Amino acid sequence: MGRDKKYHEPIDASFDEVLTAIGTENRPDIIVPTARPFVKWVGGKRSILPELIKRMPDSYDAYHEPFMGGGALYFALQPKEAYLSDINFHLVITYQAVRNDVERLITLLKGHERNHSKEYYGRQRERLAKEKDPTKLASVFIYINKTCFNGLYRVNKSGGYNVPMGDYKNPAILDADNLRACSTLLKSANVTQHSFKQAEIYKDDFYYLDPPYHETYSGYSGDGFGDAEHIALAEFCHKIHKKGGFFMLSNSDTPFVRELYKGYTIETVSASRFVSCKSHQRGKENELIIRNYK
Repeated sequence: MGRDKKYHEPIDASFDEVLTAIGTENRPDIIVPTARPFVKWVGGKRSILPELIKRMPDSYDAYHEPFMGGGALYFALQPKEAYLSDINFHLVITYQAVRNDVERLITLLKGHERNHSKEYYGRQRERLAKEKDPTKLASVFIYINKTCFNGLYRVNKSGGYNVPMGDYKNPAILDADNLRACSTLLKSANVTQHSFKQAEIYKDDFYYLDPPYHETYSGYSGDGFGDAEHIALAEFCHKIHKKGGFFMLSNSDTPFVRELYKGYTIETVSASRFVSCKSHQRGKENELIIRNYK
């Protein structure tokens, strides 16, 4: 089944400018110019969006993001056909609730906003592992994400969320307009929970890969993301290349990563880190953008 190609011209712009500057051929029929990430995420890509966008392939079919996280690149590009996935169950359920049940989600978040306190945060943190209703779970996830220390997602080996509340005077818990905009955009996206290893690979499709960075924070799941996972991810990228797809990957600038992707296009960019679990990892630092195309 044929799919329309998407075209991108290199641009140098802020996140907000990106939303209006990208060519319209890769966007859905209903443009959602205000949609932007609705969760804070360690390693979020807003600070280097212009660098990523100007390195997009000239054309591609479907868009894939197997480590969707905050989804900054997805929300900037607004692709017509997108496959978003992550191993993080709570994150995936939240994306699905934003897409499928946004008005109820907004109502629930208003309740969290009214009741916010240290004691309430503690109760909701415990509830995260027990809540069965998807939309209620999503509301708890967003509430905790907006009020926890540094927007950090960290779980123990048992899967329990264990991040303390952050020191915020007036945390921005609810942005109803943005949630509605994200819901509209996500209507055209396939959102599933699985490992990157289970993502389907297709010729001419584009894959943006933003894993937990090598030698930095890796606690987004109870199993972590160590050297073995990075080696498996490199093998996944090799498969994309052999099948005729396009990949762009972000990662730490370490000798280990450079060796894994030797032979591909490797470039260094300077990124700002505002959300991190460690103070020395916040601020400007170099990272790699790796591609299998020019």
